[in-house]
Amino acid sequence: MSTIPIPSLPVGDIEIKPPIDLIPDEYPRDGNGNFYVEAFFSNNDQSAVGLLNCLEELKFSVIRTASDTQLFEPQWITRVQKSVNDKEYDGILLLFAKIDLQVVEMKEIWGQFTSKHCPKLKNKPKVFIFQLESRKGRSLQSDSTARELKWLAGYETPSEADMLIIYHKYDDGKADLLRQLSANVKDYGEQENIITLISLGFQCNYQPLRISTMTRNFYFKLHLYRGSHLNIRKSQAWTKSEIEKMKSQLAKKSEERKGEAQQKGLWDIVREGLWRKRSVPTTPGEQASSSRHN
Repeated sequence: MSTIPIPSLPVGDIEIKPPIDLIPDEYPRDGNGNFYVEAFFSNNDQSAVGLLNCLEELKFSVIRTASDTQLFEPQWITRVQKSVNDKEYDGILLLFAKIDLQVVEMKEIWGQFTSKHCPKLKNKPKVFIFQLESRKGRSLQSDSTARELKWLAGYETPSEADMLIIYHKYDDGKADLLRQLSANVKDYGEQENIITLISLGFQCNYQPLRISTMTRNFYFKLHLYRGSHLNIRKSQAWTKSEIEKMKSQLAKKSEERKGEAQQKGLWDIVREGLWRKRSVPTTPGEQASSSRHN
């Protein structure tokens, strides 16, 4: 979606600036097809499959790299890095769903997509989602007041702008980031940006850990309006739809009344014709009787 410049309105010596939610603050893109998405996941991970299906419905070009072993393979990153350097993409999203990353530090993954290594991604959104399993000596804990990440390889905050790194601990039967994110994108993808969508629906002690240097908003669903203006537009659309339904129902009832009136008129004509038919002598006896009465 191309950004639309909103001009200021000069009034004498006073410049009236547009409302803040009308100022274009999204990463520009004309569609989702040119946004690089690749997922590394297990073949039997239905939550990951559900999220990928959701993104494909939104016209993202999703590359699925399924792994039976769930072990990280360094050549994955080399291949992705080459792909984003060979073409001009609008951004990148890499998902690691329950993939064992013990052989590599996570910063070695997202660190390969800074402007130094991928100059074509400069000033573009770079999103990395790590869904970690709480086993093998690693643990991810967070709550509403403190966030702590303990990891054998450790992590660092990126010094590069326009990066969003999401960590979430997966506990079977409890919180599943991918399932919840998929539902949030379907329900609120036009209204809320990715940082808000990541948090919706999670209790405090299961909130994902987010490290962001994003300089603009990233939305999964393209729309001309956001925030309060989107609410107003949706409300107007709903009102218009209800008015059209009422018009349609009134027109239908009007046609039904016309039909009933026409049908009644036809019956009146038929009854009048039957009465006249009965009043006119048709047999010689009836004609003779009618002549004597006259």
